[in-house]
Amino acid sequence: MIQHTIDRILTVVPLDRVLVVTDAPHAGTVEQQLPDLPLENIIVEPHRRGTATCIGLAAKLIEARDAEATMIVLPADHLIKDCDAFVEILRSAIATAADTAHLITLGVRPRGPETGYGYIHARREWAASSSRVGALHVEAFIEKPDLPLAETYVRDGAYYWNSGVFAWRADAILSEMERFMPRLSNALDSLSEHIGRKEFAAEACRAYLGLDTQSVDRGIMEKSDRVLLIPMDDIGWSDIGGWEELRRALEHVERPWGHEYLWALNQHYAAKLLNIRIGESLTAQCHKEKDETLCVISGQLRLLLGSVATSLEERILTAGARVSIPPGTVHRLEAIETSVVIEVSTAQIADVVRFRDCHEMMTGREQPLLQEENAQHA
Repeated sequence: MIQHTIDRILTVVPLDRVLVVTDAPHAGTVEQQLPDLPLENIIVEPHRRGTATCIGLAAKLIEARDAEATMIVLPADHLIKDCDAFVEILRSAIATAADTAHLITLGVRPRGPETGYGYIHARREWAASSSRVGALHVEAFIEKPDLPLAETYVRDGAYYWNSGVFAWRADAILSEMERFMPRLSNALDSLSEHIGRKEFAAEACRAYLGLDTQSVDRGIMEKSDRVLLIPMDDIGWSDIGGWEELRRALEHVERPWGHEYLWALNQHYAAKLLNIRIGESLTAQCHKEKDETLCVISGQLRLLLGSVATSLEERILTAGARVSIPPGTVHRLEAIETSVVIEVSTAQIADVVRFRDCHEMMTGREQPLLQEENAQHA
């Protein structure tokens, strides 16, 4: 998901201007997941102190690079299906933030009375807002409500889900930290002279020891009178707080060959139900790490299987058949009859390498084109 978060914004922010703030236990994973990100852009916090401290540290480092920089804040656990629409909204937020001293938050129009999200109340249009942007004055940030209150918010129409996505000038957020979180502001100021020096990590560790854990919402956004909201319509946004939320977000996906239902997902394994229409086939693919097993529930299928794409063994599978597909094995399913297949695998649902044309690969007429797929196409 952190890969997808960065991929979404590369048309707006070049990779060398992307910072990832994490903690020490996850720094190695970030480096592994983002091999093209400059190492100096992975910022390791010495302790977890909440989003206010995390964002403040990033703002201080960004300001040191560019005193007039506008920054955007993107949590790495969001699923967004309409990335093009999201980027256009983000561009509007960036332009508004760059031209003003306001703090911009993106609010999601509720799809229903969700009790798992915080809400933002914003009704009055910002006088300087263009019709294209449609920015609103924020009246209140509200913690996760119970169901009756969430239903009231949805009926009202002036309440938005709090996406946690922000845009502002680095100097603007640091100025508000000085107003509302002076202790944090002083700690960050103490790091300024050490930025870029070898002693920075040790100084950051000392500065963090005296800080309380606080979110940017409670520490600044709820108190500031300079907050604007730009609404996001339904762009397929979800805040993925755990495995079950991720499973629900990816639960039912239509495919050219039929549809799939993700019925189980956790840190150990994933399980899908594949419904494949007669005469349709999945593209030839393999996995780098994912280990999967196919169990045929009904129908009849042709399975092409092998260690290399140009030499695949053909098998006919009927109800009750079970096939193990270890990492590195090229495979392709074709439905001779409309079929239902259970796929159980290790949890790397995004670990799919697809081949462009299986028939050409089998005859050896063309070298296969490999393409890394994201979780929405896995």
